[in-house]
Amino acid sequence: MRTLPLLCLLLSFTLPAKTLIIGGMLEPPLKYLDERQTPAGMDVELLTEIFTTLKVPIRIELTDSGARLTRNAKMGEYDLLMSLSYKAERDSYLLYPKQAHIRHSWHFFVRKQDKARIHYQALSDLKPWRIGITKDYAYTPELSAAEQDPGYRFQEIPLNQLQLRKLVAGRIDLVPMSLVTAFGQMREEHLEEKLDYLPQPLKSSPYYHVWCKARADGQTPALMAAYDAELLHMKQDGRLQALFAKYGIPYLEP
Repeated sequence: MRTLPLLCLLLSFTLPAKTLIIGGMLEPPLKYLDERQTPAGMDVELLTEIFTTLKVPIRIELTDSGARLTRNAKMGEYDLLMSLSYKAERDSYLLYPKQAHIRHSWHFFVRKQDKARIHYQALSDLKPWRIGITKDYAYTPELSAAEQDPGYRFQEIPLNQLQLRKLVAGRIDLVPMSLVTAFGQMREEHLEEKLDYLPQPLKSSPYYHVWCKARADGQTPALMAAYDAELLHMKQDGRLQALFAKYGIPYLEP
């Protein structure tokens, strides 16, 4: 395993000196703006550590709109996007590395007083309930198909951070969210006593920091290989798991 740091070091000599522009959604505790309005969070710290090792400067820009993030990526305004799952339709404008950095387990979150009366084994069980979904989020093929079924009661909004607030306010009855994202927001907004989640997972998926085809060039393959090697090294030497612990995030092997 000693070859991995050496590989990263050798590759970094040939990597471009240009600053990489990295776009991401606001999603505490993974990525958020601190009191100085500076990007912070586990994903931010992870990318900063990797690209500092590779001697590649980066600038991270966070937004609250998934639609804007996708549009800017397609237009070539970003070199990378932060934390996306694989979705076939994204192959047209994104390049995925080999190494995932996190595994998200998604569940339906509910108000605590409703948990005992909402039963979920199959998606059809949820037809009587109002379900919040976020525009441009990749859930599951089954959920995407259900969005076209008038028998379901979906409510779509562009900002994922508003979902739990709508749930607490009684405007929706369930919302699918990753455990990491939901518990981060619940801690931040002191919602732990008001919300819970259904035990049956909707999905469990690896997530990646991905490259945008619109800004890829001849150096991109070497840069992606260097990124993969350093991230794998962080998994093997325990640094990635320690970063999860620092932010209070349960570690699931990506």
